Amino acid sequence: MTNSKNSFGQKLKQIRKAKNLTQAQLAELAGANEKHISKIETGVYFPTYTTLTKILQALDLSIEDVGLNLEHVTSKNSPFYTKALQILNSATSEQELEYYYSQLKQAQKGIDILKG
Repeated sequence: MTNSKNSFGQKLKQIRKAKNLTQAQLAELAGANEKHISKIETGVYFPTYTTLTKILQALDLSIEDVGLNLEHVTSKNSPFYTKALQILNSATSEQELEYYYSQLKQAQKGIDILKG
């Protein structure tokens, strides 16, 4: 059974290799840790939105370019995170993506305040 995290990781690895980059080089370009890139590629982790954005920028790609489908991504601790990724994935333009992102950041602040 292939899950979304593993599918994304495998696709990321293929793209990284096609661009002749090592995990260390991609990590440096994305401002991430090499071990984190490894764990993303093997499906242990799914990157946060910030890390995902940095990785895609480092590879000069968009979410669509990697065929990322976030409909069935699950997160152990945060249904908000999963829904936020689904909303961000539905953006059809850079302006829409920026709007969704700003709204989600505000919603997260509200959740944090309510948690006290």
